[in-house]
Amino acid sequence: MLRVNELFAGIGAFRKALIRLGVEHEIVGISEIDKFAIKSYEAIYGETRNYGDISKVEALDYADLWTYGFPCQDISLAGFQKGIVKGETRSGLLYEVRRLMLVAMLDDTLPKYLIMENVKNLVSKKFLPDFEAWLEWLDTMGYNSYYQVMNAADYGVPQKRERVFVISIRKDVDTGFQFPSPIDLDIKFRDMLEPVEEIPEKYFLSDERIDYYERTSKRMEEANNGRRYAPTKRERADIAKTITTKPGERVEGNYLDET
Repeated sequence: MLRVNELFAGIGAFRKALIRLGVEHEIVGISEIDKFAIKSYEAIYGETRNYGDISKVEALDYADLWTYGFPCQDISLAGFQKGIVKGETRSGLLYEVRRLMLVAMLDDTLPKYLIMENVKNLVSKKFLPDFEAWLEWLDTMGYNSYYQVMNAADYGVPQKRERVFVISIRKDVDTGFQFPSPIDLDIKFRDMLEPVEEIPEKYFLSDERIDYYERTSKRMEEANNGRRYAPTKRERADIAKTITTKPGERVEGNYLDET
């Protein structure tokens, strides 16, 4: 049975993947501080041991696999892009994973496998040096790492959502790794939409909001900065654009297109 530590657990997406794949596993513990995420996690999976704030965890109990989808806010195009800065940014919590791995090395409890997920911008020109430095450090810790940008639309979900996945395998147990090949999309986004007449009016964009989007699009186009508002007719909605948690809000000149 695979023993798992879920760091930055959220609502347990990695755990759900293991369940869907039929991988027999046991969650040793999670690390999560958001009260709403914890409530959702336990509503889905039941009461689960929580190490708590990762910055205050002294050591993790042994697990074969650690998952660590560390905070993306300071990397994402939707944020201020302050970077992976130790002790200063939320994305800098990646260094807590490093600290715990060093502790595990001293205790001879390093996991066999690591899985990381984050936004595509992590491998952009701006953050690629940080990303490569992390992979090089993992190499010194005895891991071979394999990474790939994967789009949800290529794996059965009708949404454009590109994310970087890194699979790190301890060299003494590594026999190679290949990412899964894309599969045909059997369901379109429009197939998942409720009938218009059944949708409460509060979920439709107001005329004021549509006007704002149109004016913003024109301004962005004139500035040669691309259009952000391009509605698709329902009958042509094959794949949804990236879904954001704060649609239509502006962050220091950037319009949210990634979370």
